[in-house]
Amino acid sequence: MLKESFPVSEYYKLPEVKYCRKCIISTQRPRIHFDEDGVCRACRFAEKKQNANWEEREEQLRGLLKKHRSNDGSWDVVVPSSGGKDSAFVAHKLKYEYNMHPLTVTWAPHIYTGVGWYNFQALVHSGLDNVLGTPDGLLHRILTRASLIKMGDIFQPFIYGQKAFPISTAVRYGIPLIMYGENGEVEYGGDSKNEELPTHNITSDIEKHYISGF
Repeated sequence: MLKESFPVSEYYKLPEVKYCRKCIISTQRPRIHFDEDGVCRACRFAEKKQNANWEEREEQLRGLLKKHRSNDGSWDVVVPSSGGKDSAFVAHKLKYEYNMHPLTVTWAPHIYTGVGWYNFQALVHSGLDNVLGTPDGLLHRILTRASLIKMGDIFQPFIYGQKAFPISTAVRYGIPLIMYGENGEVEYGGDSKNEELPTHNITSDIEKHYISGF
């Protein structure tokens, strides 16, 4: 059950709203942080990526994939994917450039838009296997309504499934490697503590970042 109260004003940094000096992101983005120069964490992370040794990271990636690559064509990596740009790119690269055998895993949104469904179908028909999980529609509506009333965010129930379903699918099929399209928490200015970590901490990350206090 949802908590009886949720600190909406605190969560969305109301009533005072500030904006990053380098981009348009505001303090209303949950877990956003601005430094002493008024620049958001997302902009600072973008600067950091400009100085990364991508050749070295490429070698690390190839070593990781070699360790997990199957020899019989069975799935060897799960890619959580909605058909969006980042996850579709990762899955396509894994299969056609790195000779992996990815299983894309999708948690259905509340309602597919025409473009969203087209992109999802394009993902599958590009030559990628997919498992689509669709939740109980009635329960999803109830949770979505509660999330809107309590938190002002209809998307939160989808996030629960989006985070849990790919992991449970990987466990079900015995696939130890999961590769995401991007770390939205880091890329878009949230908590940066997992910036260099390839794992999730079930006791802290899920509660703080994905369940958001519910």
